[in-house]
Amino acid sequence: MNKIAELYKKPLFILMMITLVINAYLLYKQIYIGVPYYDVFVYLNNALIFTGIPVGNLSVIYLSPLMPFLTSLIFRAGYISANAIFILDSIIFVWGIIGLYLLFKERFNEVQSLTGCLIFISFPLIFTWAVSGGIDIPGVSISIWAIYLLVLGVKKDSKYLYLVFPFLMIAFLARYTSVILIFPIFLYLLINDDFVRNLKKITIGVLTSLAIFIPFIMYFYTKLGNLNPLINLVTSTIMGAGGAVNDLGYNPDKLYFLFNLLNYISIGPLQGVYSQVQNPSRGYPTILTYILIIIVLFGLGIYLYRIIREKMKNISPPKKRNILNLVILVFLICLGVWSFFSASYLIGELIFLAAFYATYRILKGSGENLEMDFLFLSWFVAFFIFHSIIPLKVDRYFITMSPALAYFLLLGLSTVLEKYKIQITFKRIKIEYIYLIIGLILLISTTAVHMGHTPRHGYGYQIQSASDWLMEYDPQYQSKVIYSDYDPAVSWTLKKEVKFAVPRIYVGPDSFARFLLDNKADYYIDTLTDPKWEIPGYHIIKKIGGISIYQRDF
Repeated sequence: MNKIAELYKKPLFILMMITLVINAYLLYKQIYIGVPYYDVFVYLNNALIFTGIPVGNLSVIYLSPLMPFLTSLIFRAGYISANAIFILDSIIFVWGIIGLYLLFKERFNEVQSLTGCLIFISFPLIFTWAVSGGIDIPGVSISIWAIYLLVLGVKKDSKYLYLVFPFLMIAFLARYTSVILIFPIFLYLLINDDFVRNLKKITIGVLTSLAIFIPFIMYFYTKLGNLNPLINLVTSTIMGAGGAVNDLGYNPDKLYFLFNLLNYISIGPLQGVYSQVQNPSRGYPTILTYILIIIVLFGLGIYLYRIIREKMKNISPPKKRNILNLVILVFLICLGVWSFFSASYLIGELIFLAAFYATYRILKGSGENLEMDFLFLSWFVAFFIFHSIIPLKVDRYFITMSPALAYFLLLGLSTVLEKYKIQITFKRIKIEYIYLIIGLILLISTTAVHMGHTPRHGYGYQIQSASDWLMEYDPQYQSKVIYSDYDPAVSWTLKKEVKFAVPRIYVGPDSFARFLLDNKADYYIDTLTDPKWEIPGYHIIKKIGGISIYQRDF
């Protein structure tokens, strides 16, 4: 009994209980809402293709394949439902939180690590997208474990380095942009002088990661006949190519994520529309955000001052060398800022990598945990540069930077609390309770806001209703040619290939009708056009909400 009682007091156990409760609530709510956005329908269709069901457009199976592949395993077991991908997301999310706790514990104590994880979970983007069926949370969860294994491999046992690049490859397959994690990994190995010493283990890890990737390449080649789509996508990811001007996510503002940084910590009000918690930039920071950020900035200022003070105490001649190092550092930082606004993201990444390395060499020996600090700093900056420079931006891309943001919030907070620990304990308040109270207040605030933004059934429910009606209306629908402006969703609900067509790219109803007739379309399902067009040669046979089903005249 005593052992069980002690277990209840363990921070990791407390974290797991809180995470599982939050996870159950989010999963229940997500199942009610349904598929929240376009991309998830694509992943579900790709899962069907992996299962062997000929549905959807084969040309998109090269998109991040890990989640569709894992979902297809559940489909093969007989459970074909969008809930499958929600459940997978929820499992990987919990696993990611465990990894984040263990990673933080390499730098902080158990209670502090618990608080850092609660802060992370309380971020509006993490809370809202945790079980959405998307690839952002799986990508960052696996990335967390890759970094944790890296830290273990450097600090404790170099054998863990065998696993770093395989995990990085899995993160890459979950979300292609996770490859940006290579920059903080490379920096951490360099500043610990472990790159050359452990080159053999790193090389074996890289080769193992390729062994994970090759089966997917072979599958894509078998289905597509070539690898051009995959090569083009990976190349555009690595080179940072963005979307076109008419893309819904097009945003050339390179300071977009910086301007919305406070919104990603905590947002209000308690009541609103669900899209505000999906996209925190549409809300505004709560008073908790401002209080926390003031405390954190104060703490980070103290922390930085201590490092500089320690360095100044131990500074050694020749002074000319120290001055030269500072000149080089200032030059690299200025060059990095210039590249951020004027050059490709790759140039900026390399310049800042060099700047961080130079900074570390100057400050080395003036702090116990500088390596971890620079690891997380480079993690944040690497993804910040990438997502800021490419002209395609949506709020959920900030999820890639969230673990690093939580780290620095925890670092600033813990610096302040530990500095005034004597005064706090003098008032008979245990410092552990202060950490836990802060984490719970942020989590409760986010939960209240999330519950207050009452969700409706997602648009997928109306599409499912329209598809159910069509299947009953025309039992031979599988043999019919069907077009839609939301083809991934309709392909998923009908479990057959539905082709893409949208009225807005045509000059008028006549030209759009000619396209449908030339392609022998039996049905056209319009989900987005408002007001609906009268399409010559077709008539509306059913309206469900904002969806209209057109049938060709006979």
